[in-house]
Amino acid sequence: MKSKMTLIALILLSVVGGCISSPRLYSPSIESEIPSTPLEACGEESYYFLDSAIECLITPEEVETLLPIADELQEGDIREDVWKILEWEEDNIRYDFEKASLSPAKITTYLTGRVEITGGSKIQSPSETVTLGKGICTDYTVLTIALLFAMNYTEAYALEINFENSEVGHTAALAKIGGKFFVLDQKPPVMDLGSYYLHWKKVEGKAISNATLYRVRWSGGADVEKLAVLYSSDFLNEDHVFTHFDVVRLTREVVEKIESEFPNLKKDENLKSGKLIGYSSGKKWTITLPNFAMYYSPEFHEQFVDYIYSSIKDTPEILADLRDYRFFWVNAETEGDDLKIELILARK
Repeated sequence: MKSKMTLIALILLSVVGGCISSPRLYSPSIESEIPSTPLEACGEESYYFLDSAIECLITPEEVETLLPIADELQEGDIREDVWKILEWEEDNIRYDFEKASLSPAKITTYLTGRVEITGGSKIQSPSETVTLGKGICTDYTVLTIALLFAMNYTEAYALEINFENSEVGHTAALAKIGGKFFVLDQKPPVMDLGSYYLHWKKVEGKAISNATLYRVRWSGGADVEKLAVLYSSDFLNEDHVFTHFDVVRLTREVVEKIESEFPNLKKDENLKSGKLIGYSSGKKWTITLPNFAMYYSPEFHEQFVDYIYSSIKDTPEILADLRDYRFFWVNAETEGDDLKIELILARK
């Protein structure tokens, strides 16, 4: 019997735990532009790789479907806009654990050009994620970038992350503001690269080994370009160190917000000690904001002030006391990475 030999070119892609763990491989030493993917070249396998999926899924038609959401969210300032996007995604899109649990995709490309795909799941289009109301990290990444384009921003970024202690990778969108990268990952807060690295290490228990950084430009279509491979030092070099100055500035502006919204209250620095000397009665509330010092960045100062203020005001019992008392003060201090807020209320 005459034997036959068939040559097969294989590309393996794992999509475990919701994200890409073995992305399309490029040499870390190569910094040249990755060729864009024309829409007519969008084969079925294109929807399993982040870079090609962005180019194939973020189309003018898709961006147009997002305009009502973008118009509702857009404030006109990039800092406010990216924060609003994450708030909207947190409220409207849930993590799809069922999709995340699917077996890894195995993609076989034959020399004849035939592609065979088993297991796994495609990356969703932005409109599909909105309609379903759920997705995994790659779906969030594509949606976030598309929303930025729907807001008339013409440049966004994406990270494809590998971990030292996990085979399951991750992806996230980024925006570049004032020359710095900020990560937009499914829900607030927006994080600088250092905060993001520390979040994964301290909160999620995973150490980032490296991450491929892509730039995505919009001009009637999405064009993806590989910029660099980032390592731990690249992340940590961008970390903001939370200082006493930050605490004082945050406290002062939270006090101003309370005084502005509650005309019955007057700030009184005599309450700073927490002692109610000269008052007939009072109350003290303590709120702890986990990892606030780790997440804070001056570029998003106003949004973090609003976050503290909402944490105080959105508690019904505290809101009732704010309306009932006549004098107040706010203290703040760090406990490790946490921020402890102390609200002192009093009447004479």
